[in-house]
Amino acid sequence: MKRVTGSYTLMCTTILLFAVVVSLSACTVQKPEPIVINIVRYGASISFQSKILKRTMHYSIYLPEKYTRDKKYASVYLLHGYDGNETDWMKDGEINLTINDFEKRGLIDPMIYIMPQGDNSYYVNAYDGTADYMRMITEELVPLIDGSYSTVKDRNHRAVVGFSMGGYGALILPVKNPGLFSVAAPLSMSFRTDAQYLNEPQSVFDVQWGPIFGGKGTSGNNRLTDYFKQNSPFHFFALQEASAFDSIHYFIDCGDDEETLSITNNAMHAIMRSKNIPHEYRMRNGAHTWDYWRSAMTEVLPYIQSCFTGVAYPKETGLSTSEVFSGTMTQQTVSGITLNICLPLNYMTSGMNYPTVYFFHDVENNRTSETNKLAAVLDSLQKAVPFILVELNAHDVDATTVNFNTILTYIDQTYRTKLNSYNRIGIGNKTGGKVLYNVILGTPEFMNVAFLFDASLGSSFEPPVGGYLYLDCPDDGLNYDSMQLLYSLCRDRNISNEFRVRNGLDTYNSFLQGVKSSTETLGYKLNI
Repeated sequence: MKRVTGSYTLMCTTILLFAVVVSLSACTVQKPEPIVINIVRYGASISFQSKILKRTMHYSIYLPEKYTRDKKYASVYLLHGYDGNETDWMKDGEINLTINDFEKRGLIDPMIYIMPQGDNSYYVNAYDGTADYMRMITEELVPLIDGSYSTVKDRNHRAVVGFSMGGYGALILPVKNPGLFSVAAPLSMSFRTDAQYLNEPQSVFDVQWGPIFGGKGTSGNNRLTDYFKQNSPFHFFALQEASAFDSIHYFIDCGDDEETLSITNNAMHAIMRSKNIPHEYRMRNGAHTWDYWRSAMTEVLPYIQSCFTGVAYPKETGLSTSEVFSGTMTQQTVSGITLNICLPLNYMTSGMNYPTVYFFHDVENNRTSETNKLAAVLDSLQKAVPFILVELNAHDVDATTVNFNTILTYIDQTYRTKLNSYNRIGIGNKTGGKVLYNVILGTPEFMNVAFLFDASLGSSFEPPVGGYLYLDCPDDGLNYDSMQLLYSLCRDRNISNEFRVRNGLDTYNSFLQGVKSSTETLGYKLNI
């Protein structure tokens, strides 16, 4: 691709018209014309000479719409992935569309976005000193940007965002240079746990990892060089005190359909949790695609804004719903167990049979009030895909599923239900999730679809045997470790699943937010 230098593409074409007009009759001198500066918002592949790399390098830049040198702007460095270049964020990521939209809506302040050329460097210095890309960025590019553009020249107004290989760069650059950057936002971070690193095919290892971290041509533990460990989050997060990293704001995001990176990122989240390193973590539906990274930026940019302005980022997403339950709630007692049964609108007159959703409820404060809130959250879905909602206190159902079988028989005999296993779906929160999980393990012929929210499975539980599991956990939930383990077991056993990690705390509101986010999937399962 032909590269065009910045003097032709960027922004500051300064035309100085110093016209000295000598009058033959009066010999008077006119004043110079004013300086005219034309701003081009996007500059692509601007060249600069790197003394560190001993070659010409490039960066792209995206300026605020009303950029002026009379104002100082924060800087966001956007890093590309493996085999990419400095134009990817604009050409494929269309990041300008999100930036423009968020600026107009007042969600973010105008900022300067810098997209450097990183080749396949992983944005670190090569172990043998042959390619010091981290030094190029920190010692050459950042000073160049600060000297050429109207930036706020301090760490509190610099962030790094990247995807894939750039995701690792977005983590490692601030961690190793906390004096320069204050925000790290890795998306689908490409790196490896020690076990993944050891299992990497030799051809991949020798091309992708060995030339950077050393050990090319080796296998086994010889691959775990000292330089690799110095730059591996699975080593420096685990071995150093949390205080070494708490000056950085971290926002980590990875799709649950990634081939191996979801396991990598989950493991890093688990280490950071165990060390009490403050961070945000998200796992959403998606894979290694631009669609995923574009959607991630809709939360990353406001997060960066909050960090730059010093406003605390909310630890839980507020639940907004004006809905109320429009069906009918009735209460029944079966073998000493009280059930709240929420019948859909028009149940009494329809004559049709309905699928059943069983809610294994770990009561937080008020059982009836909490059941009403869940019914309200599900009201729109229940109107679109009518079903019967049966709420039971999870602590009334023992782990052997005997009580649940009694309840199941009663509901099927008393109400018009569909009797196939795939027409029964379980929802469980916390302890309710654990009881539900035991139910589907014990009676998969009756129910094998479960939506588990921050389930209290503990550190030891039976592996899943089949069916479908929707797993949801707030990033600050108490039960993340067991939920992540269950997700890994599902992947290993090819069991159909979804995994979501959301912004949230260990609260009933967070559970309702998770249910609301799951309604599209829940509706699909009800409609099968």
